[in-house]
Amino acid sequence: MEASTQAIIDRLRATPDMEQREEIAGLVRKPHKNGGATQQCHECIYFMPNHAFCNLPELNFPVNADWWCKLWRM
Repeated sequence: MEASTQAIIDRLRATPDMEQREEIAGLVRKPHKNGGATQQCHECIYFMPNHAFCNLPELNFPVNADWWCKLWRM
């Protein structure tokens, strides 16, 4: 795991406020373009499609399938 990813996770663990956690995770409410590819929550291993929920322990909150965050597929 990259040091920057670990730093994000450490900050998330220390922050109980949901809005601050969204900001720390870099959550954007639209797909992310990376070169020619689109990255979205529904492609991440932590996305729970039946619940529209991010199951990453450090995030652990509702997300839409087409959103994206810095921890995408970490």
